[in-house]
Amino acid sequence: MDLRDRSEGFESSVPSPPIGMDYSGSPRPALSPYLSIDPTYLNQGGAEFVFPTDQKKKRGWGERMFSSIGTSYMCGLAAGGSLGLYEGLRNPDGKTFKLRLNSVLNGCTRRGPFAANSLGVIALMYSSFDSLYGKLRGEEDELNSIAAAVTTGMIFKSTAGVRPIAIAGALGGSLAAAYHFGEKLLEGRGQTISTPNWA
Repeated sequence: MDLRDRSEGFESSVPSPPIGMDYSGSPRPALSPYLSIDPTYLNQGGAEFVFPTDQKKKRGWGERMFSSIGTSYMCGLAAGGSLGLYEGLRNPDGKTFKLRLNSVLNGCTRRGPFAANSLGVIALMYSSFDSLYGKLRGEEDELNSIAAAVTTGMIFKSTAGVRPIAIAGALGGSLAAAYHFGEKLLEGRGQTISTPNWA
């Protein structure tokens, strides 16, 4: 059966694909009826790269920075806004609906932007230091991430005194080390943090 197209002033005949044919019992894979090629060649599975060296490259500084800052800002806004909502609802001064609504809005606008801005700045500093340490050492590994987390914590709390600086640096390094330890643990079981396999 031929399909004929005369709408453009020329005639082309394209064979229609076999309808209702079952290729499951055939000894070889089905060929595309239009291209006469085996479609399994098109997707070999796994990631595809134009150049073999692209497989070893990580995302650039800008890509990592923008995704981490945006994610951190939105998480901070949601967490701070939720805390403000909770505080606004617990305020005993709100006897009427309008007073309670005002209390909730004040709490959300006070806590949400503060937490969002703080987490956004932390993400900016962390991604900058992570990239800087990677350039200085010539390697991109867990040590850069842990050192960047320690440095970020120390600088973020640098105006609070020596003890808060040490605590923030230790907390940042501990969080980064725990993240990488969990990542290695999951990789040993054939999983990753970004794509877990809970089944």
